[in-house]
Amino acid sequence: MKITLIKTLNGFKIAYNSDYEEAKKIPLNKPIEYEYKNKRNYEFHKKYFALLNMVFENQEQYSNIDHLRRYLTIDAGFYDVTTNLQGIETKEPKSISFTNMDETEFNEYYNRVIDVIVKWLGIEKQDVLDNIDQYF
Repeated sequence: MKITLIKTLNGFKIAYNSDYEEAKKIPLNKPIEYEYKNKRNYEFHKKYFALLNMVFENQEQYSNIDHLRRYLTIDAGFYDVTTNLQGIETKEPKSISFTNMDETEFNEYYNRVIDVIVKWLGIEKQDVLDNIDQYF
């Protein structure tokens, strides 16, 4: 069961009416396990893909946007190292899905990708930030 809570000075309150029915199922006076996750902002997720499209349209090295995303993710340091059957290590980009990356981690990822883009294309960070809005 997942419900969204808002922390207030008086404790937690249920964020959405749709979560009230689920919350009623939680037994009184019994310990429950709690895991904090900062919910992802969908608009910020869309802004990332606007950034990705902007970079893709202004470069000539990659003919596939998925390959560009893969290498930006790896160069930003968001990858896992795997070893194939021949013992060769490869870097696999981490998933940026809502279930695999919370808002705090996604914000760090986004900023590190921008740093990779700035270094790779030799442009000013502010120019990147100013131009994202055209694609967003």
